Amino acid sequence: MIDEMQVEAEAFLAAGEYSHALAEFSVLREIRSRREGPYSVKYLSNLHDCVRCMSHLHLWADATPLCRELHGKYVRTHGPAQSDTVDVAKHWAWALLHLHDYPPAVRLYLTTADALWDTDPQQAKRLLAAAVAHRAEADPVRMMTADTPLIDSARLSHSHDVLVAINRLIDELPADTATARAEVTIDGLIVA
Repeated sequence: MIDEMQVEAEAFLAAGEYSHALAEFSVLREIRSRREGPYSVKYLSNLHDCVRCMSHLHLWADATPLCRELHGKYVRTHGPAQSDTVDVAKHWAWALLHLHDYPPAVRLYLTTADALWDTDPQQAKRLLAAAVAHRAEADPVRMMTADTPLIDSARLSHSHDVLVAINRLIDELPADTATARAEVTIDGLIVA
């Protein structure tokens, strides 16, 4: 039965029927949490699929606690720069932006960009640009210079390089941050 539910949920997701997919993945997530535990690969996969569906359905407030749980587990099990961890960080930041909860979104952009610094510098720059675009609501420079962890007890490994990149982006982006904010997507902000 559970395998059939998984196939059905994946079919709904592939067809863009996000409400139906979310319902199926939510049931699967609950079953797997009880049977296999909250760190099982299948549980985490179903939780991630719930987050994806919620993003498509614009269920920002519902997605936020799931993203928090999944991000924390992925950081511990996969590492901060692994593709699943980065994907859920982007979904979480995107949900937070829609909820106008800018400080944690900017912190996520900073920590994820730092994690990607050596392996995917283009993606890191897009995430930093998104953080800079929201500097009127949450100043990334001030967050970096504070002596507190950003997300999930993370500290930046490339703080000097990230700070230099942020200062360049501040010079490159329009002074009117509303223009830059309007161009931010779930993947960050593309800059020249």
